[in-house]
Amino acid sequence: MFFVKQADKDIFDDIYCDMKRQFPLQELKNRESFDKLLSDGKYCLYCAFDGECRVGYFLVFKDSMSLWLDYIAIFKEHHSKGYGHKIFDLMKQFFAEDFNGIYLEVEKPDEREPNTLRRIKFYESLGAKKLDIDYFYPNKDGYISLDLYFMPFKTGLSMPDKTAVKSTIKTAFSALHGDIPHVREVFEKIKLSEAASLVEVYTECE
Repeated sequence: MFFVKQADKDIFDDIYCDMKRQFPLQELKNRESFDKLLSDGKYCLYCAFDGECRVGYFLVFKDSMSLWLDYIAIFKEHHSKGYGHKIFDLMKQFFAEDFNGIYLEVEKPDEREPNTLRRIKFYESLGAKKLDIDYFYPNKDGYISLDLYFMPFKTGLSMPDKTAVKSTIKTAFSALHGDIPHVREVFEKIKLSEAASLVEVYTECE
């Protein structure tokens, strides 16, 4: 039987070892940041199991209005077995009662890197849609240009409006990247279509 359950942070040593193998270093937080986040009930680790075998994991940030996928991975020995689709199917069941959908940060398409194209095709096959936004991911070295997607949990749900997107990014940045000194500057670089600078969101929420 395939299932997903929230995991205790005590197993994070194993997860973090795998993350260092599977994620680019410029997209990976340091261990101290993860420990701090996992001590907050809003940042949660979930593991996926096929029977007794742990096959993957994901980390999400939850606030009262939105759900943000921070990392997701299948252990390499279980790649290409359809577990990614199964995780997202169960994720929808897990969170649909409390959230309309989930935000995803996705690498930009690069013809020289076929994996970027495969990942985009995978997310789009799940119903995720790219938001019309110039999005940047803050890290200790500055920032990375990524695309931001939103995946509704139910058919017929509308995409979030620009006010909701701006507010969600602000909240996620404050929670996930608050230890980065230049996070506000990165936030101010982000522009939505037909929207002014996001500076006012920080001003309004501080």
